[in-house]
Amino acid sequence: MRVLTSVALLLALASTPTVTARQAPARARSEWSQFRGDARLTGVTNASVAPNLKLAWTYEASDSIESSAAIAEGRVYVGSQSGELHAVDLATGKLRWKYKAAEAIGESSPAVAGGVVYIGDLSGVVHAVNVADGKPLWTFKTEMEIKSSPVVVDGKVLIGSYDQHLYALDARTGSLAWETKVGDHTKRINYSSGPIAGDGKIFSGVTCGVGTPQACFVSAHDAATGRELWKRGSVAGPGDPPEHNASWGGVPFERRRKASFWLAGSYDPELRTVYWTTASAYPYPEVHKGTGSGSLLYTNSILALNAETGAIRWFFQMQPRDNFDMDHQDNPILAEVEINGVRRKTVYVLGKPGMLWAFDRETGAYLWNRQLVSFQNLYRAIDPRTGAITMNEDIIPKEVGATQMVCPGMRGGKLFQTKAYSPRTNAVYGPVSNACSVFEIVPLSQEASGVDYNRIAHMEGSGGMVGRLMAVSASTGEVLWTHDQRAAMGSVLTTGGNLVFAGDLHRTFRAFDAENGRVLWEIPVSGPVSGYPISYAADGKQYVAVAVGGGTPGQRHMAELYPELQPTVSSNVLMVFALGD
Repeated sequence: MRVLTSVALLLALASTPTVTARQAPARARSEWSQFRGDARLTGVTNASVAPNLKLAWTYEASDSIESSAAIAEGRVYVGSQSGELHAVDLATGKLRWKYKAAEAIGESSPAVAGGVVYIGDLSGVVHAVNVADGKPLWTFKTEMEIKSSPVVVDGKVLIGSYDQHLYALDARTGSLAWETKVGDHTKRINYSSGPIAGDGKIFSGVTCGVGTPQACFVSAHDAATGRELWKRGSVAGPGDPPEHNASWGGVPFERRRKASFWLAGSYDPELRTVYWTTASAYPYPEVHKGTGSGSLLYTNSILALNAETGAIRWFFQMQPRDNFDMDHQDNPILAEVEINGVRRKTVYVLGKPGMLWAFDRETGAYLWNRQLVSFQNLYRAIDPRTGAITMNEDIIPKEVGATQMVCPGMRGGKLFQTKAYSPRTNAVYGPVSNACSVFEIVPLSQEASGVDYNRIAHMEGSGGMVGRLMAVSASTGEVLWTHDQRAAMGSVLTTGGNLVFAGDLHRTFRAFDAENGRVLWEIPVSGPVSGYPISYAADGKQYVAVAVGGGTPGQRHMAELYPELQPTVSSNVLMVFALGD
């Protein structure tokens, strides 16, 4: 870790909430109006969940649900691959209305503001729909598909399209307020997550696919005009310290490629700092990149960026010299915890290697790390005092044709899943997969990434248990409890009632005691728990909701490790549970 300048304090972003120590006040939250809403479910507790939490209702969509739901105005809103936006009564599950978009609604999650639902579809249309009756208020056509989620800020709907345009639309009329071309989609650059907003600025990271001729970047734009304020690349380049550029082993800047920002970052309005994690460079093996033993800054790092200028305030690289696509894409969690008697502002990051990292988010000081997976062979050592990493050079491939078992593998560790933090227990809850991959180094003419990593294997020390949920002290990194199971785990939700909700990629949804990990309640559902659990209140009753079904190629790949758990097919259901009377 290198500190470039000092910084100062953090709160959660109000318009696009992050998961922070303020997420569990003493009352239930009635709305979850956009992606990353926080959880305030205090009525469902570890005492009441087992006998009383029961299925309240289900709603079956005609195709898979890939996005998060939004909750507002007494309804839950969710899009599906069939191109339908569904509005379902929170308390009864009764369909209030269904709106047909122009094409499939993919990963775009709806946002609700001012009595209107906003969502994008894969034909590139942004839709504004009246929450009362489902009638369209306006549509706006972009040039290419939309996978990112909208945010509503200061009367504008902000959304990015696949062709690297960022749009601001008048929330009332749908008229174009401004449009900015951020990058060139013909270079395999696109938006895969929505922007975040704060202090009159829009921050957005981009995804770069294998084959891109350049490095990825995160940029900031003026929310009122769309004017680009700054752009920060994911790799060291012109203007960065010479020693950082030297980490690429003489490879020129023009050949430092990829290193995506493919998940959304977090923003601290008091520190005026943006926290974003980066992914890996391509081709993945250094025998193809030509970078020798270089650490490849700033790949697989957390960057703390000055929100005004984009300058790096501090960074930490969690996977130097990556040869195996060990992404550190994550939604950084921001919290305030006591460490050695001192209240500190912290940030937590978990990536594919299955290593949870904690940093002081003001200074970038390393605090601790904790291995969540049962075994890893990526690191030889991590200094417990400084966090300095010594990589395991024995596994680094030396030639095309070489094969190597790498743990964790290309599915993680942690990949798409979200971790969670609870201020009630002062713990971070991380879902990981105890799975390895056999990497074969292949010619670039055969595969542009330089690797074939389709072979998947059980991890040493796992006993065949692929799924793991681990609770770790946010102050010390001490393991508080571990839950191991056969099927891989999905995303996690913590609540004010001292519970942790998590589903698995087979078909079980569970509630754990946040203090000790005891399974208090579980239910078989109709398919893989592929969605992100959320919570809300309606008419004085507490609910937990999650989307299940569909299934992805990644989930099917992981299921090769537990073939006796027969997967279900084509069941796409929103399942809602309530605390009984």
